[in-house]
Amino acid sequence: MRLIVVCVFLFCASLCAQVGGSNTYQFLDLLPSPRHMSLGTWVPTLSTASIHSSLANPAQVSDSIRGQIVFNYQPYFAGINRGTAAAAIALNESNTILVDTRFVHYGTFDERDIFAEKIGEFSGNEVALGVAYAYTIESKNLRVGARLKLISSTLADYQSIGWTADLGLYHESQSSRYRYALVARNIGSQFTTYDNVKESIPFSLSFGISNELEYLPLRWHLSLDYLHRWDLAYVNTNQQQTDFEGELVDDSPTFMDELVRHLVFGAELFPDRPFSIQVGYNFLRSAELSISEIRSFSGLSFGFGVNLRKFKFNYSHARFSAAGNTNFLGLTFVP
Repeated sequence: MRLIVVCVFLFCASLCAQVGGSNTYQFLDLLPSPRHMSLGTWVPTLSTASIHSSLANPAQVSDSIRGQIVFNYQPYFAGINRGTAAAAIALNESNTILVDTRFVHYGTFDERDIFAEKIGEFSGNEVALGVAYAYTIESKNLRVGARLKLISSTLADYQSIGWTADLGLYHESQSSRYRYALVARNIGSQFTTYDNVKESIPFSLSFGISNELEYLPLRWHLSLDYLHRWDLAYVNTNQQQTDFEGELVDDSPTFMDELVRHLVFGAELFPDRPFSIQVGYNFLRSAELSISEIRSFSGLSFGFGVNLRKFKFNYSHARFSAAGNTNFLGLTFVP
């Protein structure tokens, strides 16, 4: 635990990035599984017995998920289709790797000339292929993991190839039910660019802590996202108010406004039972997508999981805005 906290401060002091809208390969920020979406974010403290956990934290690749295969599919907004797939493969008796892929298909569009005459069609696709491995430091009860991803992006006639790496730490207390994790995602660059312009990758640093209650089958998860950047808040023009004189009320972000935008809270009821329920709340998504006087429950997400011996089914639903919401489906094969 002490090592994880030290790493948080080291990363925060040395790295800077931006959240959304200013990076390439933005699809890498989309959640990797229905279980994560139901909990609101890239929760890095799920059970190591599930292959879902290693999709968000490479430090959770272990022999306990050996042989598991997962397929996740999400019909995204505006006809966009995306999904993930992964398999835990045994190298030998004591070493396991995770091979995973993440893809998004943006659909097919009409190509038109300056006179609006159709002259053809084009499409957009992005895919990432990753390999993850973890090592256990027995003396510290600490797992250290890394994932290396190769990325290919095709947007109409423009193509780009790049790479990223994820680094993760995971610690599970032997004297309590607490779990701690730290994950740095998307450290990388482009090999080739779309149009000779080098773009940044959507880096993210997250810390997670969770605990299972002693007398209730419920595990809560608290995630702190975007630790490398403090100022996430901004003035939403759709929510600005005026005083009696018609002047805009000063709505500058406060310390608490900034703090809560880093927090995501989730809970799992019956997390290791044949039927489980998950719920999460993402404060950043709520603040960015909610509109005053319209109750859309932005930031809220929920889902459930069903275990049927050799198969596990997961479903989640996330509230984004009054304009639309999304569902996520997953099927896991367990040997």
